[in-house]
Amino acid sequence: MNLVFVVPCYNISKNFGKLVSSITSQNDDRWTCIMIDDISEDDTWEKISNLCIHNEKFHGVKNKNKKFALRNIIETVRLFQDRDVVIAVVDGDDQLCNNDTVSLVLNEYDGGNDVVWTAHTWDINGMNISREIPPDVDPYAWPWCSSHLRTFKASFIKKIPDKNFKDMSGNWFRRGYDQALMLPILSLTDKRKYIDDVCYLYNINSVSIKTRNWEESEQISTINIVRARGFLE
Repeated sequence: MNLVFVVPCYNISKNFGKLVSSITSQNDDRWTCIMIDDISEDDTWEKISNLCIHNEKFHGVKNKNKKFALRNIIETVRLFQDRDVVIAVVDGDDQLCNNDTVSLVLNEYDGGNDVVWTAHTWDINGMNISREIPPDVDPYAWPWCSSHLRTFKASFIKKIPDKNFKDMSGNWFRRGYDQALMLPILSLTDKRKYIDDVCYLYNINSVSIKTRNWEESEQISTINIVRARGFLE
């Protein structure tokens, strides 16, 4: 089994080197990486293009229209839904912080799990909100704790209608995508595993977010909608 990193990118030029280095430094080479540039206003796409020329494990996609992270992720994952691969989502502003991340994650899938996430650390205070989810609880009603390195079998996307990823007007959620993405997946299986190794650095002082108060307000709105309605058949 191999792992596919899916990296939605928007104005990540300042963090680009650290992000790429954290992936190429993995001790286990069973990975490829797809980086999606979502109409960046800096030189993010130029850096992605140059990287793909020099490293065949990286693949770049340049959007013609703004899609935001969730739609970029779902449309990319659907390309792999009929293959036996693991998807790992890494935000372009963030990075891995453990060179054994790929092996740690894939070992858990080899053990029969369907969804795996790891401990993480915030750049400003070292906080980690991740922990285990009991197998007999509804993830929609359980406190959020399966963040920030989110991984799952690509085949699970086939089981989830796209309306789970959209608001009541049929528009793709733009913020709060971590819960909009993972809660439907987590609700479909009790074979879910938390790894207590710190593998992910969450850069809360994001270089791409210009209006954090507005972004956080929209994120809270998305989370409330997703949790209130539960899984949509």
